[in-house]
Amino acid sequence: MRHVSITKICQVLGIIPERDLLIDGFQIDSRKVGPGDLFFALKGQKVDGHSFLQDAAMNGAVAAVVSKGYDGPNFGLELLWVEDVFGSLQALAKHFMKTCRSLVIGITGSLGKTTTKEFLATLLGAKFKVGKTDLNYNSQRTYPLTLLNRNGDEDILVVEMGISEPGEMTRLCDIAAPDIAVITKVAFVHSVNFEENVSLIAQHKAEISKDSKTKACIFDHALYEHEEAMGKIQCKRVSFSLESRQADFFLSQECLVDERGVRAYQFDPPYKESHFLHDFLAAVAVCREIKMNWDEINAQVSKLQLPKMRFEKIDKGGVTLINDAYNANPDSMKAALAHLPKPADGAKTIAVLGMMAEMGAAHERVHREVGLFAQKYVDHLIVFGKEAAALYKAFQEVKKPVEKYEDFEALSKRLKNLMRPGDVVLVKASRCVEMEKLLNLL
Repeated sequence: MRHVSITKICQVLGIIPERDLLIDGFQIDSRKVGPGDLFFALKGQKVDGHSFLQDAAMNGAVAAVVSKGYDGPNFGLELLWVEDVFGSLQALAKHFMKTCRSLVIGITGSLGKTTTKEFLATLLGAKFKVGKTDLNYNSQRTYPLTLLNRNGDEDILVVEMGISEPGEMTRLCDIAAPDIAVITKVAFVHSVNFEENVSLIAQHKAEISKDSKTKACIFDHALYEHEEAMGKIQCKRVSFSLESRQADFFLSQECLVDERGVRAYQFDPPYKESHFLHDFLAAVAVCREIKMNWDEINAQVSKLQLPKMRFEKIDKGGVTLINDAYNANPDSMKAALAHLPKPADGAKTIAVLGMMAEMGAAHERVHREVGLFAQKYVDHLIVFGKEAAALYKAFQEVKKPVEKYEDFEALSKRLKNLMRPGDVVLVKASRCVEMEKLLNLL
């Protein structure tokens, strides 16, 4: 949304502004503020947005939503005092979405949300004006930003809806429920908050489809294994799969699509790894649900691109670095390992792996599983961080080189000495590890 009157914003928040201004954007991070923006001074676990009001002002903000307890300087900003800054952010997004005329497609799942979103937005671009979630803005704090910062003239809005604990999907849907819901693969992610139960994770993901506004839910066929989750999907059901021909949309190894049992079309997507084909098929199923024809879809396929830090291939002096550092869980770790490109003759495959976060009591077990799985695909394993010790111990069981490090500087020096032209090097861990820091040192 652009050029929104601060008077209108204040009407929603139940306050009176001292002067009228036009707001051009909404931000919660002072580093991302631009001219004409409204800054929300949110309090986090580590930082308080009120400490960054001056930074927001210097970057061009014209106003800020602050807590009623704030009595510091305004730095030239129009201050809007409220009881609850976080609640005000969500309330504004909810209010302005009531008049949204765009078709809203909401994507959730343990794996593949961002890739599916990017693929879908590209495919839809053949026929529609499309808005989409910036980066992976899919949380309680960032989902409202996606909705508030839309242009307002989109035919379709493709949004990610992520959850990390029970109840969050209900709150996201209360802000803005999707017209079409998409559930990608459900897996052992954020399991510590869901009693380490994949079925419970599936149930909460499936709540994306509960609102009466949602007319169709497009989901991984494997969701049928979770009966209680399926019970929450009361709208039209459309399934997709790379494994089961019982799905409404099935994609073969030859990239032939069957639609409801009938051979329909053959594609040549730029990414042939199975986890990316899974996301591609989800996007295709959505396109078909909104009546795009096959040729319209195919016209965009060559334009598909992966998001940053998702199996991103980088040539470094003849070494193929695979930057898959954005996040990690047991399923995505195994998928990355299984799809590593073959090294040159006489060269080797190296994996630099860090911990998978929020695994709860299953932490040691799942790290051991990945370590054992890696034995088949990796010639040399380097484990980063003591939290991933079970990975190291599992790989030790075979007679292959394995090392461990807890410092990026030391690890980067070792890698530089170890890598040779023709080698393939995978770098992957959970987001909190920030493994991209290692890549920046190479």
